Amino acid sequence: MIARFAGAMLGLLAFTITAGAGLYVQNPAAVTLSRSILALFIFCGLGLVLGGAAQMVVAEHEKKCESQIRKRYLEEPSDTEQEETDENATGDEASPTGT
Repeated sequence: MIARFAGAMLGLLAFTITAGAGLYVQNPAAVTLSRSILALFIFCGLGLVLGGAAQMVVAEHEKKCESQIRKRYLEEPSDTEQEETDENATGDEASPTGT
């Protein structure tokens, strides 16, 4: 999804800039459109490649963070186990009714 979006946006940007530059220097319409369409296809492909690379980097970072979180979660005891241990320790020392 990111790759397609980046490709489309980069292609449209290149088309717009090329068409605007062609109109500014008063090139014939056929030359301006042919160069704009060529720029559209080239930069769309470039955007797909760059977007795909960005998507892979984000996925790799996400996987790395997820594995760190899972590792941390498995190493630490859960809060409910600590509460049960604390209740058992205080319950054995003194009764809540005072008898």
